[in-house]
Amino acid sequence: MSKRNLVWLAAIVVVGAVVWLVAGWLWGIIAAIVVLVASEFVERRRRAARRAARGASGSALRDTIDTRRKRR
Repeated sequence: MSKRNLVWLAAIVVVGAVVWLVAGWLWGIIAAIVVLVASEFVERRRRAARRAARGASGSALRDTIDTRRKRR
């Protein structure tokens, strides 16, 4: 597991626990889910930006296939 993933996991747990203690278990779970969705959004945008910086324009699967074909 990468450091970025561990940081996101810690953020999800901390936010969920703090909101759970302050506002109740249901709000804690909702807050944790919101942070999880935000992390997924941020990471997908980061991946897309990295792919675009590399010059890849299509989908991740198509880019992988093209890269492997070029290696042959």
